[in-house]
Amino acid sequence: MSDSRDLQRKIERLKKEIEREVYDRLPRKVGKVAVNHFKQNFREGGFVDGGVKPWKRTRRQDGGGPDAKYSPLTSRRDHLMRSTEVVSGRGEVTITNPVEYAAIHNEGGTVETNPTVTPKMRRMAWRECYALAGVKGKGKLLKNLPTEAAKWRAIALTKKTRLHVRANIPKQVIGVTQECSAFPIIPNR
Repeated sequence: MSDSRDLQRKIERLKKEIEREVYDRLPRKVGKVAVNHFKQNFREGGFVDGGVKPWKRTRRQDGGGPDAKYSPLTSRRDHLMRSTEVVSGRGEVTITNPVEYAAIHNEGGTVETNPTVTPKMRRMAWRECYALAGVKGKGKLLKNLPTEAAKWRAIALTKKTRLHVRANIPKQVIGVTQECSAFPIIPNR
C-alpha cells in the first residue's frame, strides 16, 4: 500500500517538475536564445539566415565621419540592440523592443516629418556643406559642389520655415531564420 502511495507522490512530483520546465524554464531559455540570435544580427550588420544577408549601407557609413565605422542600426550606444528583451509567460515567450523606432526598422515603411528650420539648423547645414565640400575655415565654396554638400547648402539657404522630409526604411531586424526556425514568430494582433 505504501509503495503505491510513494509511487503516486513521485509521479505527482515529476508531473509538477515537467510542468515547471515546460511552462517556466523552457520559455525563458528559448527567449534568451532568440534574443542572442537577434543581437547577433546587429553585430553582423545583416540578417543571419543561412549566412549573413547584409543590410543596406547607410549614408552615415558612406560619409566618412566618426560614426561611419558602425554598421547599419548600430551606434556608440547600441540602444536599439540593447533594448531587445524577453517577456516570458506561462508556456510562451515574446521578444519585444520598447524603443519607439524599433517597429519601423523591423517591419519597414516610410517615415515623414516636418522639422522647423531654425538659425541653429542653418548653421549646422553650412557646417556640413563646408565639411563635405572640403573647404577649411572661411574659404570660398566651389560652384560645382558634391551632391551631398549641395543638399546642405540648399537647406541653409532655404526661405522655408518648415521642411518636408521623407525616408524609406527597409525591413531589417527580426524574422524567422534557418538558425531560429524552431521558434515561430507570431506577429502582434
